[in-house]
Amino acid sequence: MDIHLDLRGEHLIERHLRSGRYHSPEQVVVSALEALNQSEQAPTQDDERRRAVQDMLAFAGKHRLTLGEGIRIRDLIHEGHKY
Repeated sequence: MDIHLDLRGEHLIERHLRSGRYHSPEQVVVSALEALNQSEQAPTQDDERRRAVQDMLAFAGKHRLTLGEGIRIRDLIHEGHKY
């Protein structure tokens, strides 16, 4: 497989080779592709936040919690850790 890089890509590879961590352009490219693969598979922070909110809403629905005056989010989270 032949890959043609623009000037910026060549400079990036050269910089990583100069760092001494990599010994060939192929190692740099494979490492970059592995990092890209990991980042695409890892859940994003937005996904984690969305899941946390869904969990809190499910907990509130299951335990029929109503938010009244004086109830804080911290109290709800603390209560959720009991279960």
